[in-house]
Amino acid sequence: MRILIRSFAAALAAVVTVTACEGSGKLLFNAATVNVQKVAGDAQTGLATYALNIPPAVKVSDASGHPVAGVQVTFAVTSGGGNITGGVATTGSDGIAAVGSWTVPLGSNTLSATVPRSSGPVSFTATGVVSSYNIDVRFLSSVTASQHAAFDSAAAHWERLIYGDVTDIPNFSSPAGACLGNEPAVNETVDDIIIFATLDSIDGPGNILGRAGPCYIRLNNQTLLGVMEFDTADVATYEGLGLFDEIVTHEMGHVLGFGTMWSPSYDNLLVGGGGSDPHFVGTQAISGFNRSGGNGYSAGAKVPVENCLAPTVCPGGGAGTRDSHWRKTVFGSELMTGFI
Repeated sequence: MRILIRSFAAALAAVVTVTACEGSGKLLFNAATVNVQKVAGDAQTGLATYALNIPPAVKVSDASGHPVAGVQVTFAVTSGGGNITGGVATTGSDGIAAVGSWTVPLGSNTLSATVPRSSGPVSFTATGVVSSYNIDVRFLSSVTASQHAAFDSAAAHWERLIYGDVTDIPNFSSPAGACLGNEPAVNETVDDIIIFATLDSIDGPGNILGRAGPCYIRLNNQTLLGVMEFDTADVATYEGLGLFDEIVTHEMGHVLGFGTMWSPSYDNLLVGGGGSDPHFVGTQAISGFNRSGGNGYSAGAKVPVENCLAPTVCPGGGAGTRDSHWRKTVFGSELMTGFI
């Protein structure tokens, strides 16, 4: 006997039925079909054997387009032989669920997301490639083996994220001392970026730990040659704390353009610089900010950049950090905030 419930509201009757099974004494509820759509992480290219930059995610909604929370989504590798973490995820209040991570091998790969009561699984594709971006670090002062390893680790970190090749610059020439004042002349083909690094005295213990930035810039506003300088008064301290590698990785980010090539002179990606709410307007940055928990951010425009001059007033501020780092009060300990 099939009974259609009509006593609550017409809308409810449209989405819920109840079936009485003869002889069982049980009632079985059959919820309406849900809709599933991909919202992030499809058609990516990423570095093989490493997790893709964007975890695939789906949004589950009802027939009226409203997000449905609490729905289990099962992610599974369907071709390519990669692997995932967090293969079973539950939708949040926004109806979105994402795989923890997806690591792919070389070549073509696919991943499915299956949701109960949907019309069928949705499929994501990804292509694994070998990194073609080369960061060439050259030391202008002696470094220990552990310090050298920190630079190697930083370069590998950024090469995993910036894996695409850029055009070689043949016959590039720079006179000796043109950037830091103590680097040799450069006369060669550059692939893809050269970074001169030195450990030297800056301002004594506990103040500026390091500073870095581009020296020569390509016509497409990417760094060709850059420099990094670290205060010898602080290096041993932060090595002892296990934090020197993070400082090196942070400063290398500045050489690549984070906070150093945001102005109208370059890509004009910083809006409101010098004001109370500077923000970075890159499309992919806004998308990444939303995926990382900033979807409901309402304290200002996205993506919030450091707006404070005085560290005693707002943590993470200071003349060296304003307009060139993510806002400490929003991002906390993220790599590219101004204070470690």
